Amino acid sequence: MKNSRVDKSAKWLPLLGVVSLVLVAGSAFFGEYRVSLADFGNTLLGNPPAPLTEFFIMQRRIPRALVALMAGMMLAASGGLLQQLLRNPLASPDIIGITNGASLGGCLMILIFGGSLADASGGALIGAACVSVALLVAVRVFRLSGTKLILLGVGLAALSTALINYLLTQVFVPSAQIAQTWLVGSLQGRGWEEVPWLSAGVVLLIVVHCGFDRELRMLQMGDDLASALGVSVGKVRALLFAVAAIWAALAVLCAGPIGFIALVAPHISQSMTGSRNLLVCALGGGILLMLSDLAAQYMLPVVLPVGVVTIVFGGGFFLWVLFKLGRVSV
Repeated sequence: MKNSRVDKSAKWLPLLGVVSLVLVAGSAFFGEYRVSLADFGNTLLGNPPAPLTEFFIMQRRIPRALVALMAGMMLAASGGLLQQLLRNPLASPDIIGITNGASLGGCLMILIFGGSLADASGGALIGAACVSVALLVAVRVFRLSGTKLILLGVGLAALSTALINYLLTQVFVPSAQIAQTWLVGSLQGRGWEEVPWLSAGVVLLIVVHCGFDRELRMLQMGDDLASALGVSVGKVRALLFAVAAIWAALAVLCAGPIGFIALVAPHISQSMTGSRNLLVCALGGGILLMLSDLAAQYMLPVVLPVGVVTIVFGGGFFLWVLFKLGRVSV
């Protein structure tokens, strides 16, 4: 049974990889600045017909698509890993406060220190790190897990949101507008500078998938059984929790606090494959964020931040998950 699930998950990887590449290529080809298929191919091969063509394809569209793909992968992997560690389908960096902490850090950088949208990324990294450390202390020192840890995260998220709302009422309107734009989550202006950060996260994803697959499966059986099978439950859970926080922080660092991808993608992955395979989950999240970005750019006459699309879709999905859990409990 276990092997069939692993095989079924593995069969999805090539398909999802091809879909990801097709979406990256499609995102680079289509846009307001139109190019022929021949010019597109020549530009990719290093022989662009015009500097403007090279600029739009190589400096705007391809890096934006890659950032969308890898940021979505980081969010989905973070959510999938947290749901496995906490054995709760509602666990995600959005719910347990990591994303909210990053949002607070970014807002502080913009509203208090007068930073730009680029500066907000550094503040987001610090904010996510602070919340993650608080949660790690709760895991290691106070032995919180499962529902109790999620409730602590919800409390931290509420506190962060309250502080953000207070800050927005105490500053000049231009600064508040900049902060509000960043808070929604947007891929506008993202470029090659973000790609190395996210690439490091993808490498870490592969390492975790290959090196901790056994431990994750053991933890799904319960802490007592996992400990009896030789798993150092406390250390492994704390380490993997830190990894999930790093993935979420990298996504916020490079794309802003985009909501609900981390919550939705693991459920879609499980419904497709019957397992929580991290690579399948991550690729599904990357595809979901790329599709959301394309919808944000071309669905309506007005270009929207991608976070608006993910909130609309993810909010509905969140209600469906709650309804499903309610039916199961009944």
